[in-house]
Amino acid sequence: MRAFDFVITLYSFVYALGVAQILGSVGDIMRAGSRVRFSWLNAGWMLNVLLAIVAWWISLWDLRAAASWTMGTVLIFFVVASLLYLLARLVSAPVPAEGTVDLNAYHHEEVRKYAGLFTLEVALTMLTIHLYGAGTQNWVGENAANWPTIAASLAATISRNRWVQAGAILVILLVWTWYFATLQSALS
Repeated sequence: MRAFDFVITLYSFVYALGVAQILGSVGDIMRAGSRVRFSWLNAGWMLNVLLAIVAWWISLWDLRAAASWTMGTVLIFFVVASLLYLLARLVSAPVPAEGTVDLNAYHHEEVRKYAGLFTLEVALTMLTIHLYGAGTQNWVGENAANWPTIAASLAATISRNRWVQAGAILVILLVWTWYFATLQSALS
């Protein structure tokens, strides 16, 4: 077993837990049905975190040729995977068995936590691309994509204005669309 295979197994478990958290929450929201006061803003953030997990998991493929992994490298990538899992937990509103599920109120109360943590995750992404991305095909473009994302997530962290919140998640989702359409190369 190569070093890459060994460490990607650990990261994959953490990513899978994050995906399961988000999908489980979506299922709980669907099951609650008419008791739910839906929030497009919270749904956008859930999609954002899901896309971030997928992007990170796919992007690690570029590191498959690394002959060895220092403990610092293993730790940095584990911290990012852990942050993504925590983000998945934070954006996923708890859905009680009874009573109203107000996702608008949840977003209003919790957005600073998950937008702030996402801002930190984007900053760590930029650092890891700078440190480890020089050998990958699109590392300059990938880091350039992070500037509007970090600005938008910072705006969502600071402002409680719904228009700022809507604009921030729209910018982030548009950057994801561009990222997956142009910067994420095929696995080979």
